[in-house]
Amino acid sequence: LTMDSFHSFIRDIRVYVSWSWLYWYAYMAVACFVLMNLVTAIIVENAFTNSMNDHETAAAEKAAQQQREMAELRKLFLLMDTDGDGTLCWDEFRDSFSDPFMKSRWTMLDFQADEGRELFDLLDNGDGVISTTEFFEGLSRMRGSAQAKDLYKVHKAITELRLQMKSFFDEDRVVLKDRP
Repeated sequence: LTMDSFHSFIRDIRVYVSWSWLYWYAYMAVACFVLMNLVTAIIVENAFTNSMNDHETAAAEKAAQQQREMAELRKLFLLMDTDGDGTLCWDEFRDSFSDPFMKSRWTMLDFQADEGRELFDLLDNGDGVISTTEFFEGLSRMRGSAQAKDLYKVHKAITELRLQMKSFFDEDRVVLKDRP
């Protein structure tokens, strides 16, 4: 296959079979073609395997990063919960923005002191305190850029609200028209 001393072999055989050179050249061409395709397939397979390993590694790194972020949020919550009841009232939340260490943590999360009340209202479910669940879920959803599905959910909720309001006002007009 390497074509070393190939020609001397062909010369000896051509004496007996004159067209044998055609067979040997065709054999060499096909063998080289198959060999090159085999080498290419091995290279592509290795590249595909490495790509899959890179994807798995990236997914594992992302999961580890999320675990570190949740641990950081847990520490932040425990530092803010001065009375240790497992919830944050507005005073505890507000005080966290005045403490220099806590303020630096909030800055790392891309929140400023002037956004404190708005952030508290977003995290609170209406009972006036923020539980650990509200805190973790709210902050983990607020981090990073908005995803299309989140924007779509907001759009859909607003559309439904608009339709409900429209039907409410339409019903109200019918009631008012029926009155003398």
